[in-house]
Amino acid sequence: MNGHVTLVAAGSRGDVQPLVAVGRGLRRAGLRVRVVALDAYRPLVVAHGLEHVSLTGVDPRKLLAGGGADWVRTGRNLVAFLRHYRRLVDRLYLDLFTRVWDATADTDLVGFGTLTIMAHPVADRRGIPRVALPLQPITRSRRYPSITVPGTWGRLGGVFNLATHVLGEQLYWATVRSAVNRALVEVLDVAPFPRRGPFRRIAGDDRYPFLYGISSTVFPRPPDWPPWHHLTGFWFLDVDEPLPADFESFLAADPPPVYVGFGSMVHDDPEWVAAQVVDAVGRLGRRAIVAGSGLRVRGNPEGVLVVDDVDHARLFPRVAAVVHHGGAGTTAAALRAGVPQVVVPHFADQPFWAERVHRLGAAPPPIRVRRLDADRLEAALREALSPPLRERAATLGCRIAAEDGVGAAVALILRRLEGDGRPGAVRRPRPPTPGGPRR
Repeated sequence: MNGHVTLVAAGSRGDVQPLVAVGRGLRRAGLRVRVVALDAYRPLVVAHGLEHVSLTGVDPRKLLAGGGADWVRTGRNLVAFLRHYRRLVDRLYLDLFTRVWDATADTDLVGFGTLTIMAHPVADRRGIPRVALPLQPITRSRRYPSITVPGTWGRLGGVFNLATHVLGEQLYWATVRSAVNRALVEVLDVAPFPRRGPFRRIAGDDRYPFLYGISSTVFPRPPDWPPWHHLTGFWFLDVDEPLPADFESFLAADPPPVYVGFGSMVHDDPEWVAAQVVDAVGRLGRRAIVAGSGLRVRGNPEGVLVVDDVDHARLFPRVAAVVHHGGAGTTAAALRAGVPQVVVPHFADQPFWAERVHRLGAAPPPIRVRRLDADRLEAALREALSPPLRERAATLGCRIAAEDGVGAAVALILRRLEGDGRPGAVRRPRPPTPGGPRR
């Protein structure tokens, strides 16, 4: 099939890599694919035969190094976090809309990642179809509360659940409204979104299908979702490159090690946290592979391999357990590997994934980052390594490994391009006015 697709993957690696996986699937289907992402991920994009368009501006990872770090570390000071996030968005959105406009000059369809769903008027201005490609469930429902609140609140019923979605949307909209509306007016020369935001309009628009990179094994599809909101399965980017030699030699010894990594999460004392991790794993007679980002292992302790970056898909099936922060990508990789997990959520959607994995029986109850110490981690790892939990994790792994999330997403995108008359099919919006947007 001929055609050109642009995928907007603003965010960190966890936001970019799944969309690269979809892009590679589209390329194999015969399409040209362009990915709008930060320069740091250009090697990842081009390595899979995709075009890269630079997204300059502010790296969202810097959010964790500034005013937002206190909330990540302690779970407190939400107001300071949102203020910092608003400053980041104010600097990012004008550039984002401009870059996406330029990148879609010869595009037949645009796919927007979680952080850029509100940029869909760019596609409308171009007169081309669009799809949303979120990695977290954000569609309103009476069956589950917003992922911004504890999942246990779902016991309060459907009306309350729906209210948490509306309140979460409004809190987010209050943070980004000025930046988004300014970009709509100054870059696209279109009317701003209404004061309450575009959420109701987006949810009711069958021209804007949501293709979630989430497995229904992990999160069953709520029956009150619109029919054009789909769960395709996780989007894994598998590569054929072997693990480095030092990994292989470390993994060759018995027993299998425990992997510990918290992504780019920030800690007040990364040396102390790393010491707690090494102590807890050592008490169990296990070795540890520790991801150095966010942790700082002092010295060269025996039985510990410190790494900068690693392919989770190749490593996780060969470890005894995975201790992580609950990012969507890391959670999915550990689930598919069929190994038990211990989740230490820090912020954002991480508590949601931590709770899901626990409810599925693949992990003990999550450990709040404020309460992480060697004693609690040792106890959680003992439970994670117990035969019943390992068996449940392995069963889940088999089910998820049998899914083809990328294939399902590609099929839906191709259907959207072809336009088959069903909900979510192409319905060409009004062409842009002569002269194009203001620059």
